[in-house]
Amino acid sequence: MLNPTPALLRGRAAAESLMQDTCTVQHQTGETTDPETGVVTYTHVVVYSGKCKIQQAAPATNPTNVGEAAVFVGQLVLHLPMSVTGVQPDDLVTITASVLDPDLAGRTFRLRGPVHKSYLTARRFPMVEVAG
Repeated sequence: MLNPTPALLRGRAAAESLMQDTCTVQHQTGETTDPETGVVTYTHVVVYSGKCKIQQAAPATNPTNVGEAAVFVGQLVLHLPMSVTGVQPDDLVTITASVLDPDLAGRTFRLRGPVHKSYLTARRFPMVEVAG
């Protein structure tokens, strides 16, 4: 029987070598509400800070109607090294630097997923951009 482990480890090293962006992933730990204003403030803990890659899995080709607006919605995916653990759906990811797309730096996304399969070379999380 063929042993896939050496090829998978090479694939993981190759995938990680393409992760030239950096990000911080935060998990919500609680919330407080100001009794006078009613403003809710969320508290977070950093679960990962380091290299990553942003991929657009499905570009927006047709508009989606949201109310009376036509909005183009693409499918973005965050790639993290396989050594990263503890990242969960609904965590927030902020891109802290991007070598090849400086417009990504400072953007915040909410994670969905994760994607599971047998021979993963990177941890992949579908995500949506947080506006406002």
